[in-house]
Amino acid sequence: MSLRWTVALASAVAVVAGGVAIGAGQKTLTSGQPAKQRFASLAQAKTPEGTEPLFRGDMIPDLGLGCSNPTGTSGGPNDWATRVTATLPPAPAWGVISTTYNIFSFNAGPTWNLQAWVSATPTAPPSTVIGTCPLGAGSGTTGNHTIAIAPGCLTIPAASGPTFFFGLSQGADLNGVRIGMDSNGTITPNTVFIKAPGCGLAAFGTVESIGFPGNWVHRIIVDNSLPVELMDISVS
Repeated sequence: MSLRWTVALASAVAVVAGGVAIGAGQKTLTSGQPAKQRFASLAQAKTPEGTEPLFRGDMIPDLGLGCSNPTGTSGGPNDWATRVTATLPPAPAWGVISTTYNIFSFNAGPTWNLQAWVSATPTAPPSTVIGTCPLGAGSGTTGNHTIAIAPGCLTIPAASGPTFFFGLSQGADLNGVRIGMDSNGTITPNTVFIKAPGCGLAAFGTVESIGFPGNWVHRIIVDNSLPVELMDISVS
């Protein structure tokens, strides 16, 4: 059994002179046999008491989406964002303790960040950056990733919630990367966004507006406590 790759281009997005485009690499089977799943399912999340998983869709990557050339050496930076609403009450904020995501194709350069943005209205695109948490070396490579987030690295204040955006950002990295997308789960308009200046998306736009309705295969787990600095009694 062999797999061949096709690249679909969104007609609404400009293909720039360097040959980059918003591309969705999707596996198709050359034989009549069912295709094996390329990545393991990320649907099951272990969530300790007092925490809440935030994500959309079924967390199973069906295709990859991002601005890139055919080899991933250009096309970035890309930003991918999902609007969510926390039901866990802030006390006094939401702290991200873990993140899970799929990179479907290609590898990021030195910058790979977990990020949160303000959701000004229920349909508005991501606006002000709430916070950025660098994920470190090796976190921007092809495949599934689950990463523990250090306390305080990404905190969403109560004033920025309970509805906000979370996602991934390449910063200034010029590599082209395609994030896993679930195209079969429940899709809610105006909740899943991408920004890709190299492909003509200088500001955030919805994925459905460029012809790829779906959900990013990305989840965060939040708690509602802030890290406490340990104190002791000393005598001088």
